[in-house]
Amino acid sequence: VLAGVDVLSIRIWHSPLRTRLVFDLSGPVVYSVFALADPQRIVIDLKDTVSSAVSPGDQTLGPWLLDLRSGNPNNGVLRYVLDLKAQLHHDSFLLPPGAVYGHRLVVDVKPVDSSLRGNNNPVDSPTEKDYVVVIDPGHGGDDPGALGRRGTREKNVVLAIAERLQWILNLRPGVAAQLTRKGDYYVSLRNRIRIAAEHQADVFISVHADSARRRSAHGASVYILSSKGASSEIGRELAKRENASDLIGGVKLGKQEHSVRETMLDMEVDWKIKESKAFARNLLYELGKVGFLHTKQVQKAGFVVLKAIEIPAVLVEVGFISNKKEERALQTALHHERIAGSMFRAIVRYCTEKSQCRVNQDPKGIYVVRKAESLSLLAARFGTTISAIKRANKLKIDTLLIGQKLVIPEL
Repeated sequence: VLAGVDVLSIRIWHSPLRTRLVFDLSGPVVYSVFALADPQRIVIDLKDTVSSAVSPGDQTLGPWLLDLRSGNPNNGVLRYVLDLKAQLHHDSFLLPPGAVYGHRLVVDVKPVDSSLRGNNNPVDSPTEKDYVVVIDPGHGGDDPGALGRRGTREKNVVLAIAERLQWILNLRPGVAAQLTRKGDYYVSLRNRIRIAAEHQADVFISVHADSARRRSAHGASVYILSSKGASSEIGRELAKRENASDLIGGVKLGKQEHSVRETMLDMEVDWKIKESKAFARNLLYELGKVGFLHTKQVQKAGFVVLKAIEIPAVLVEVGFISNKKEERALQTALHHERIAGSMFRAIVRYCTEKSQCRVNQDPKGIYVVRKAESLSLLAARFGTTISAIKRANKLKIDTLLIGQKLVIPEL
């Protein structure tokens, strides 16, 4: 008897809190998952199923799995066995076909002992005086985001920019920057919001790259929450696409907390929108220095990830990955530095406009050179030019020394 379902591929994603196995299927499947001890194992049985998938290599198994093997214990049953290093919790669910993937079986495993879990905090906990910035690189894992014609994936571009922004911000006295994800794995919209709350963020900035049917569309945009509706058709479509990320990324929507969908009190919404708009204007000003703006006005749309956050929150589209020229730029480290630098300057300016700002001011215009930094990198970060830095410091050569003090014009 021919099996009715084929396992087309197996993908494994790792986050600090769990390992996720995704089985791509040719159709819906009847399955069961259970644990066995001595030794510790998790068994996944798929009824009336065969496999044409190549087994993932050992290097993809991550910190908690010893092996992934398969066999046929009974006629028509395909069995996968996860050999474990320690006892793990498991959760599993099916996902229907969507815009990117077909039928999927998702199996999540995570340690019973919380001490075995990875550290989800890339920097130390902020001190009382720190100004906390939570940076949210969109998508990740099973959700690639927008795809460029050269194969560039939005999830990789925005993570690189977010990591660079975090690094630059953490150089600044009085600032503590945190990421909602620090690798190629998916974080649900609910958990992105939770991370911001746990770190008591002062501002939240979600980083994305846009896509459009019209290949000529280009330039950066900044969005804030709309209490009424999207300010443009592009914004409406973008919010619809981003709000569907949980389905692509592999989240059981039935478990979403109702509070994420609730509308906050009018006074809270008004204050948040007002502050978010001020923050967004600073971002547009700085982004406009490093490239073309898709629109010079702050845009509005109903993004879920902005809706349930009670602090100034923005979503930045750093450019159109569907545009050939911008896709090429978004693949380069120097352009990442330009974008991250513009966000850094906007965040510091927005903070210093507030009487309660806790950012310590550096000696005016003085910067101490660090390892692997160059004139081109610093010019990109601080929105100036190589020649301007050389003139301000009377430099005759382009080489910099670690510890060298520079005057940065227009810092």
